[in-house]
Amino acid sequence: MRVALIANEKATEVIPLLKRVASELDKLGAEVLTPPAGSEFPFSATDELLTASDVVIVLGGDGTIIHTAKRAAGFNRSVLGINCGQLGFMAGLECDELSQLSALMNGCYTIEKRMMLNVVILSADGKKTKLYALNEVVVARSALSKMVEFEVSSEHEHILAYRADGVIIATPTGSTAYSLSAGGPIIDPAVRCLLLTPICAHSLHARSYIFDENSQIYLKTKNVQEQEVYLIVDGEEGLQVGKDDVLMISCSDVFANLIIIKETPFYQILNKKLISRH
Repeated sequence: MRVALIANEKATEVIPLLKRVASELDKLGAEVLTPPAGSEFPFSATDELLTASDVVIVLGGDGTIIHTAKRAAGFNRSVLGINCGQLGFMAGLECDELSQLSALMNGCYTIEKRMMLNVVILSADGKKTKLYALNEVVVARSALSKMVEFEVSSEHEHILAYRADGVIIATPTGSTAYSLSAGGPIIDPAVRCLLLTPICAHSLHARSYIFDENSQIYLKTKNVQEQEVYLIVDGEEGLQVGKDDVLMISCSDVFANLIIIKETPFYQILNKKLISRH
């Protein structure tokens, strides 16, 4: 088995752990593939590395695992995350569970498919920009801007309009991230749907909405010419939303594939990661 080994070098104590993981994989008979010399995360998951690998192991926190899982999804590669961060919702193993890497080599694991979002920015000049999200899409004002007027619709009807600091459109995976902090519901990742949660809305009727997997959500900002409004995808890409731009968000046909070695129920993980740590 050819294993691409990727790490976020900035994560706490990741370098010693990286050496331990590589050593353990070597003992188990894996062919360990590493990023090109001199490359650093997030640019270490190259096309060549992903193409040459059978599976990917990534060391870091949730942000690192999400970024790598999205990149690997385009190559239909499965990803095992080893948690080097705080929560580790996306991780299959903790950093003290390296002995369980033998299950990977023996084929004793399952693949969990996580829904992703297609994000298309339709500019007034006809230009299309396409992005993918595994957690969420956030459209929000800059730190110095006033509230933004948002208009939300589907391909069939107007849904709502309100003034707010921003809006989050999340996958079930992202329901336990920023959306949860903004008051959104928790959704089992096995469910396929889109979740819309406003951020600090100046309205009594602005609540979270859940849409079925076949929905296409259109988002427009009505006063964008007066404000600085940005699109942020999974906490990474940041693009300014221009006047008359339309954002179209829908479920993607591409899935992120997470390797599951420990069959721990979702709500048990939720209790351990969120509730018991407070």
